[in-house]
Amino acid sequence: MKNLPLLLGTIIGTILLVVVVAALFSKGNEPKMADPAVLLNNVNLVKGPENAKVTVVEFGDMQCPACGSAEPLVEQVLAAHPNDIRFVFRQFPLTSIHPNAQYAAQTVQAAASMNIATFWTLHDYLYSHQTEWADLSSDDVKKKFMEYADKLQIDKTELSKRIDSQEVKDKISTDVSDANKIGVNGTPTFYVNGQEVLAPQLQSTVETALSK
Repeated sequence: MKNLPLLLGTIIGTILLVVVVAALFSKGNEPKMADPAVLLNNVNLVKGPENAKVTVVEFGDMQCPACGSAEPLVEQVLAAHPNDIRFVFRQFPLTSIHPNAQYAAQTVQAAASMNIATFWTLHDYLYSHQTEWADLSSDDVKKKFMEYADKLQIDKTELSKRIDSQEVKDKISTDVSDANKIGVNGTPTFYVNGQEVLAPQLQSTVETALSK
């Protein structure tokens, strides 16, 4: 057959194309894993046992509505497995769309520099009261956060002194830099034992990791 080489070439080309496409789809379905050295670089906003079976890392923005909405889910997962999960919060303020995100990040980071328990108290409060302060002017949000500090019995003089410190700003910059290195492009972004997961998948992914 004169056309046999052409036919064989077409068949082989088609097979190769199918293999390549299958490989690409297979690769696209693989979990996205983060470099643990970057993911857990110099973290200090942590709760749960250090030797926990599962480590959950969240990159969050205090002004992000999706982060606020995801917070009850995070609390639910942690409450269900208090001895098996280490939870790490890292800052990723989306300043281009959330004008108060940077100041909120600095405020909770300043609280952390005072006491880690104070951080979690203020972190939880800012999320649960997000609609009260998210749209305030920069001056009004500062006043509002000091009102919150008073209500939560946090030393507002000390808190205010630390908010604009270089230490606080550097810590947030480190979080943002590490987030960019591993490809975080939105909030909230979660990692379960280094695997990136969406908020709706958080509970099921944690349960799977705990069952292994």
